[in-house]
Amino acid sequence: MPQSDLALKSAEIEELTDLHFFRPVGLVVARAGRALGLTPIGLTVIAAIIGIAGGTLLYDDRLGLFGFALLILHSILDSADGQLARLTGKVTELGRALDGLSGYATHVAIYLAIGFGLFHRGSPATIFIWMLFAGIATAIHAGMYDYHRHIYIAVVSDARVPSHEPRNIPPPIGWLFLIYLGLQRWLIGKHADVEGALASRSSGGQVRDEDRSRYRESFYPLVRGWNFLGDNTRFFVIGVLVLLHRIDLFFGFVLVLMNLVFAGLWLWQRNADRRFLASLSSSKLPAE
Repeated sequence: MPQSDLALKSAEIEELTDLHFFRPVGLVVARAGRALGLTPIGLTVIAAIIGIAGGTLLYDDRLGLFGFALLILHSILDSADGQLARLTGKVTELGRALDGLSGYATHVAIYLAIGFGLFHRGSPATIFIWMLFAGIATAIHAGMYDYHRHIYIAVVSDARVPSHEPRNIPPPIGWLFLIYLGLQRWLIGKHADVEGALASRSSGGQVRDEDRSRYRESFYPLVRGWNFLGDNTRFFVIGVLVLLHRIDLFFGFVLVLMNLVFAGLWLWQRNADRRFLASLSSSKLPAE
């Protein structure tokens, strides 16, 4: 299926598995959902239910492969709801918030099921400490993955100044989304200054073409790097560990390897932010 047929946010930063599997299959589901009159939010709710079910099945090692299959189905639907929103012109902040909550609910189910399953099979109670730390790490990883993709799409693809003000999101979902955005703002470091500089140089909320080009040149490799911290990595590792009957290694994978990648990306991002801000300060705005 040609990339132009996909309702993509930005094809250039899509993960390969998204571009060649989840997005094309998700588009088929999105078109079917449109024909059936499903709403994007309705599809998000279905994705959440399936994701929670898949995560819960990881409690029993004998049901692990079935659980993994449901997690893959969850990822397909997670792609489909956004594509359905873009196909039908129903992209909303509420939909984005619910999509994020769907992912977090799925991960809560995964971590609780693995933790309690390992405890049931003889692991010491300290497994719950590693479960908690791994869950916190995943929340941080997911927040940075989502943030940098969201900002890149806003600046490079849409040529607009990024906005973080949730609109038309009723409580308590709106409150949870504000906490989520607050976590992101706490972690992004100097990229908040990058956003501010782009906004100060913008015209009518539109990012200047030269700043878009500079942003893409500076941050494209980093956004590709942040993709490693997305759901696909965790889900595929779960699939491999289930096949090997070593799901006990999952929390260690998150806490060691993914945290090392996160630390490296965060330091790389900080240096790239500084260089970008220096390049903006040395460039003059064209006369209005």
